[in-house]
Amino acid sequence: MTTYSLGVIPEPARSTSVFRAADVCVVGGGAAGVAAAVAAARAGAKVLLLEREGFLGGTLTSVSLGSICGLYAVTETKVTQIVSGFCDEVIQRLRELDGLGEPTRWLETASLPYDLFAMKVALDQLIQEAKVEVLFHAMVVGVSMNDRAVDAVLIETKEGRLAIRAKAFIDCSGDADLVNFAGAPCEISEGDLQFPTTMVRFGGVDTDALASLSRPALRERLEQAVADGYELPRTAGGVFAERPGLAHLNITKVAVDGKSPNPFDLSVMSRAEIAGREQVCTYLKAFRNYVPGFASAFVMDTGAVIGIRESRRTVGSYVLTDRDVLEGARFDDAIACCAWPMEDHAAGRATKWIWLPPGTYFQIPLRSLLLEDFDNLMVAGRCASATHGAQASIRVTAQCFAMGEAAGHTAAAAVARKTSVHQIPAADIQLKLEDNGAFLGALQ
Repeated sequence: MTTYSLGVIPEPARSTSVFRAADVCVVGGGAAGVAAAVAAARAGAKVLLLEREGFLGGTLTSVSLGSICGLYAVTETKVTQIVSGFCDEVIQRLRELDGLGEPTRWLETASLPYDLFAMKVALDQLIQEAKVEVLFHAMVVGVSMNDRAVDAVLIETKEGRLAIRAKAFIDCSGDADLVNFAGAPCEISEGDLQFPTTMVRFGGVDTDALASLSRPALRERLEQAVADGYELPRTAGGVFAERPGLAHLNITKVAVDGKSPNPFDLSVMSRAEIAGREQVCTYLKAFRNYVPGFASAFVMDTGAVIGIRESRRTVGSYVLTDRDVLEGARFDDAIACCAWPMEDHAAGRATKWIWLPPGTYFQIPLRSLLLEDFDNLMVAGRCASATHGAQASIRVTAQCFAMGEAAGHTAAAAVARKTSVHQIPAADIQLKLEDNGAFLGALQ
């Protein structure tokens, strides 16, 4: 029997070629990253956007999210849009591409369905028009520091390891990868991470029958399936009709060894990807047998990757708290509003929702995107500076677009003025955002 040594492989020291130089480098091409890149480019910066996949959208497209959450504040009688600006531009492009649904009310909130391919094309268009250079298939694996500033990021590609030098950097990776490599403080709620989901689309669905099915009725039927022996880890989930015959499901809950998988453990995440597809097969059988309209359903596709809700959270100049969320906090440096509940995909078959009072919202401060002791590094998206509970509210799409737009303007302004991102007045960024139609709310 052959035995293998699992020791250490020495690698020779090496010098890495600088492949590109830019004013602003954005890491991650999801909602936050695209918004940041476009905003910075429109402000006059030369921008480079790095994305590990071969398309833009991040969770929106690689996970196949299916609907834009976080857009609205909702009462019994009214749905009010509270995030606009760059997000509105994306929505308009989706509409022009025939890739937009109608606002859909459910539970105590609402979301906006979209077509996955249309989202990819819409983001391509916006990036190209802003003259942002995108490097796909580029994974950030390290940084080079110069005192309080990031000098360059290191990426792995099919061409080998390359360096990207810039005057300012924005981490929109979702996992705070760049922030972590730079040595800035991060937190991760080990043992309490939200569970991930493998998103799936079913074809062959009677979407007229689906339209008359309420969430409580769906849960009742799936609970019956559980009672009859189906191993369904979640019975409360989102099922939306994308187009006639096509349904999008946010319904699986993936565990490994009974726990939410550590997103930074290669072996565990490999098992999680397989487990997610196994769950999809089980849910397909359950839906065919128990849910009206799904008797002839089949799996069209799943997301290219499992959907991670939470990993690292940065510890920034301000840490947004649970109390800020629930008490409708207002900030002088507000750059976005949010009415999304604290949505916790914890253990058990139900999702835990902590709702804001109807029609209310809180603000997200610019300081949640800034990092103490770092002059040219910012963060935007689901790894922004927040507690575990607050992150469960601000991690959704609309707020990621809004945070990214603010970060892009701030980074570009810092480069233009040759100063630290901390020295850019929040009022200047607020004016830029409002000029593009953003709603920032009002101080109480």
